Amino acid sequence: PLVRQGAPSGRRLFFFGSGPAACPPLPPDGVRELLAGHPAVADSRLVGDFVYVVREGTQDASKGPSLLGGASVQEWELKEFLTVKMVKQGFAPNCIPAVRFIDALPCTTVPFTILHVFDALFSEVDRGRTGKISFQEFTDFCRERDLFSSTASEAHDVFFSSVSRPSTSCYLFGNNNDMFQTQDFEVSKNELKFYEFQKLLTESGIIELTSLPDQGGVQAPRASYFVDERVVDVVLRRWFSTYDADADGLLHFDEYTRMVADYKLNFAVCQEAFRRLDKKGLGGLDLDEFRALLEEADILQTGSSVHKDDEIGKLWREIEETQTFLPPSRVVVADARKGVAPPRPEGALRFVCISDTHGAHRQLSSRMPAGDVLLHAGDFSMAGGLEEVVDFGRWLSSLPYAHKIVIAGNHDLSFDKSYGGHHAKGGDTDAKAVRAAFAAACGEGAGVVYLEDQEHTLEGIRIYGSPWQPEFGYWAFNLPRGAALAEKWGAIPEGIDILMVHGPALGRGDAVLPSLKHVGCADLLNEIQARIRPKFLVCGHMHEGAGVTFDGTTHFVNACSLDEQYDLVYMPLVFDFPIPGGARKS
Repeated sequence: PLVRQGAPSGRRLFFFGSGPAACPPLPPDGVRELLAGHPAVADSRLVGDFVYVVREGTQDASKGPSLLGGASVQEWELKEFLTVKMVKQGFAPNCIPAVRFIDALPCTTVPFTILHVFDALFSEVDRGRTGKISFQEFTDFCRERDLFSSTASEAHDVFFSSVSRPSTSCYLFGNNNDMFQTQDFEVSKNELKFYEFQKLLTESGIIELTSLPDQGGVQAPRASYFVDERVVDVVLRRWFSTYDADADGLLHFDEYTRMVADYKLNFAVCQEAFRRLDKKGLGGLDLDEFRALLEEADILQTGSSVHKDDEIGKLWREIEETQTFLPPSRVVVADARKGVAPPRPEGALRFVCISDTHGAHRQLSSRMPAGDVLLHAGDFSMAGGLEEVVDFGRWLSSLPYAHKIVIAGNHDLSFDKSYGGHHAKGGDTDAKAVRAAFAAACGEGAGVVYLEDQEHTLEGIRIYGSPWQPEFGYWAFNLPRGAALAEKWGAIPEGIDILMVHGPALGRGDAVLPSLKHVGCADLLNEIQARIRPKFLVCGHMHEGAGVTFDGTTHFVNACSLDEQYDLVYMPLVFDFPIPGGARKS
């Protein structure tokens, strides 16, 4: 490379030839500086042939989630932006790095980071070297590695949940029981990008990064990774090659010394210590001995992600065999545009259930079926802001239902008087002001009732509402699992007919994609089945779990309206409840 004449002081700008061989390593700080000039870029890092970008605004809850983390900029837009900037500085177009999105950059600067782990697996699956993973490539890899194989269709379901938008009720309740009757995309038109693939790996527990703090005066390694046993060989080969400078298949003493320094390992750097690690006497560590070194140093942990559950997963496996799942008999999907709801029986009230509308309530207007009572199980806003809450109140008051019963959810920040998390935005989510504005927007005589750990009786039908759920990020109405939540559920009276809560009970509409791990509340499930025994539980919170399960006593109704990509997919769910005494009073 030649240094261009007239380059700004302190900066070396290179001119590269037209062929790929003319591209030396790019200056990481220079690429980062150029991308910092784009308003959508929060941070970036050049690693190999790719620049990994964290986008601005990906943690802004008020903007709402999206497939690419909240920012609308696309990879190709940033690639074009970078190309223009770098070509002006003398770089050849073929030397511009490709762009990949990531949620967060590694905080360490070791030669092999979590980005390299993701790239190793992505490259292994992307056999066509297209920069994307096709459905066929993904399912072939899963079959070879025994991943997502608990059912015949699990790999298919995980793939399409990751590329977004198709209904997940069909994934969680089975294709033959997709009560919302949505359809998958054509297989040939779906591909996983790097961002989607790394999200799939982390959310399913296949890959996990753990930064270990110093403990007991003994310095911990600078990074630690969990890698599922079924794919660890792919990661190990790439990791090993990072230090095997002469590519002879052995890690020699000088290479070992560099690795100990890079990761700040508590290993002696001397020939005698190295010989003890070289158990096969090859004069260096082979791949198996390299793995043993990583595991002994606590840099690498392996196992099966299926069994790497938290306490909730373990608890569910203990009680799963005791749970009864019968076909739902009293809840139907009702889209007003299709007129699919059956006639309401004489002497009954019709309840229409929705939840997790997140500001998209007006999109539901034409789909809301006829009924007597509307139940909304929380998350009617994105962040409890004044404007969105007022608009929701006005929409409620405009609906023709005689009664509208609402509870709050974790996104309705302004309804949690004790909330002080970072999602709040000053006066926009002031609890007293927003609640007052909501009441005014609903207006008197509109039949709107807000419940917060309260009971409301409607023509003899007892309804109880509570907004709490197990801790979930830094959102509203969070309580730790255990005594705090159990106290809330213990306060619910026996004999309640309809229980409204925001978060689901354990094992009942609470599985998350793509891992299918259960995140519901065990104490809530126990109270419902052992003491309260309502006819209906109406909840939301976990968008992936929309639908109904039935244990023979209680219909568990997850009434989410938006799917996990915050697209309006699910129609209202409807059930009829006989009025005690058999005759309508009003």
